Amino acid sequence: MKHEATILIVDDEIEIRNSLAEILSEDGFQTKSAGSEAEAYEHLRNDADLAIVDIMLGAGNGMNVLRHISENHAHIPAIMITGHGTVSLAAEAFRLGAHDFLEKPLRLVQVRTCVRNALEKISLRKSLAKQALYTRETPVFVSPIMKELYATAAKLAPIKAPVVVLGPSGSGKELIARYLHFESPRAQGPFIATNAASMPVTLAEDELFGHEKGAFTGAHAQRAGQIEEADEGTLFLDEIADMDLQVQAKLLRVIETGSLTRLGSTKSIPVSVRFVCATHKNIEALIKEGKFREDLWYRLSAFVVQVPPLRKRPEDIPGLALHFLKTTCAELGIHKEFSNDALAALQKHAFPGNVRELKHAVSRLVVLCDADTIGQPDVEAMFESSQSLGKTRTTGSFLIDPANVGNFNEALTDFEKTFLQNALAACNGNITLTAQKIGMAQSNLSRKLKDLGLR
Repeated sequence: MKHEATILIVDDEIEIRNSLAEILSEDGFQTKSAGSEAEAYEHLRNDADLAIVDIMLGAGNGMNVLRHISENHAHIPAIMITGHGTVSLAAEAFRLGAHDFLEKPLRLVQVRTCVRNALEKISLRKSLAKQALYTRETPVFVSPIMKELYATAAKLAPIKAPVVVLGPSGSGKELIARYLHFESPRAQGPFIATNAASMPVTLAEDELFGHEKGAFTGAHAQRAGQIEEADEGTLFLDEIADMDLQVQAKLLRVIETGSLTRLGSTKSIPVSVRFVCATHKNIEALIKEGKFREDLWYRLSAFVVQVPPLRKRPEDIPGLALHFLKTTCAELGIHKEFSNDALAALQKHAFPGNVRELKHAVSRLVVLCDADTIGQPDVEAMFESSQSLGKTRTTGSFLIDPANVGNFNEALTDFEKTFLQNALAACNGNITLTAQKIGMAQSNLSRKLKDLGLR
């Protein structure tokens, strides 16, 4: 069977190089061989899909090759082989990012199984990368402040160190995280995004670290966590400031050791993950309040970038509006356009919800405007409709009759229902926009609507 994969064999013993090359060629793989560190580096310049590296390379050191692969070719899994295996040596290899560790004399079945598993992992990563690339959003900006931001991001993309992205809600922090991933050597690896604020404390450890079968009631099968799923890629942790302190401690250990332990297990699993974290909160203030670990912050904050609110870059609004118009119309299979006056009206708006609010505003205009051309009156009418939400906070009769005070909980429930009904109506039933407008996490709003019988 013919395979497209190319396997680099690095061993100072020519007999082993030839034997492995013969076996792998019989299985349909392309092979390249190197007998020294220098030869290995030369072959790696032309890339490979998998590397099999002997730890003892005569005057050289296979661990240096492994370190070079981890730092410069993170998408290439490395299988380390040795005739002098020890537990500490294996542990060091896994810490540096080795996919597997085999002892000589090599067994044919063992080699083939290990190679197959490594290449299956590559196939999965490429599949995830293609899916992510298909849904990847293109940054749209003309402002100097955004040009400077992305110039900085371009410098940070090739490194493995964590990056913290600060900025107000809806400003495009995840877009920066995706840029850091797809412009990095890890671009062929997975990009996993998760929100710390949306994870209940009791489930956060399971979501991030995974579990073994039988770890707790209902754990009927083994499950990898999001950190493990992001192996050889990037994990984007949004709203990191809302992460539970206990989970923060475990995350710190993963960053320090390069390994994790699933719930219900004592086995350490090596992972090579680039962490990109985001928040709109003041982490240093939370540290003083004892709500965020200072040692974790030191580990994460070697590189910090700040995404500006949309009000500080109004020149980006027309381009973003046209971009969202194009994507929304494509989804709906229709054609519409903005008049110049409409774009000018959008540009004058403050957009406290930033890019996310602009995107929702454009979607509403496309859906609700009957004409093919969206004009200034349409934009102004939409903003007036949104502003009516603020008025609902002072409307409604909640005056207390001294003769009939009633039950506090019932009154509170009535107020919540009325408030949320008005908020939803003002946002045309859009839960995401409603949550952003009233300053409530979307997951909490959805839960509240369900509790009140509004969903």
